[in-house]
Amino acid sequence: MSFLSLLNDTCTIYERVLGQNEANGEQTEQLVAVAANVKCAFQNGGGNVARESRLVVGNNNDKVFLLPQSFVIRKHTHIVEVRGVTYEVSEVHDLGGRKRFLRLDLERVDLDD
Repeated sequence: MSFLSLLNDTCTIYERVLGQNEANGEQTEQLVAVAANVKCAFQNGGGNVARESRLVVGNNNDKVFLLPQSFVIRKHTHIVEVRGVTYEVSEVHDLGGRKRFLRLDLERVDLDD
């Protein structure tokens, strides 16, 4: 089975772009779609919560696998929307070396904040 046959989802990749509000001069952030209908494979890894003394720590293990794009995907700069849910890229991994395949570790985000 080839890697391409496992790409059974599609996603949209957005980039955070900083701008300036012309009316009041405040800095603004916009999401600009840089790639749409990208073939990918989404893996819902769930998450877990652990208690370390008085501190509660949680993490998310959702991932998306895809082929390299014509641009560099950067953590905390790019946003991925897959299956109607929006995620921030928290890590980018080169699988197989020489940028054959990418694995993006994801953190769910709410863009309405």
